[in-house]
Amino acid sequence: MRSGIKKTKSRKRSPTSGRPTPEDYQMVIEWSETDHCYVTTLPAWQNAQTHAATIGKAAQRGHEVLQLLIDSALEAGEKIPEPQRRYSGNLRLRLPTSLHGRLAREAEREGVSLNQWIVGKLTG
Repeated sequence: MRSGIKKTKSRKRSPTSGRPTPEDYQMVIEWSETDHCYVTTLPAWQNAQTHAATIGKAAQRGHEVLQLLIDSALEAGEKIPEPQRRYSGNLRLRLPTSLHGRLAREAEREGVSLNQWIVGKLTG
């Protein structure tokens, strides 16, 4: 599967209700070559899944499934999974100036930003 991770902003649970919302949970959306569609996985909910033809529709369906799971669990008196930690996608890195210069020159030779060059190398 190709990764196409769709991020949603994390919100704090309401202090009065404590009721979770779909935005409290991570959705991982990936393209499935086997199924020829986007598959949305909900890791906090025992990897529940849904799918759709577009990434936008896959995110919408993921949101809908999360709402159904939350409502069903609350109605049945079941425990609600804790939201997973979210990552910003930002990484601050300290490196020697000589290495920084060498990497910047390599990125420039390839016609990309240093950030794009590093991400390309990390994702291989």
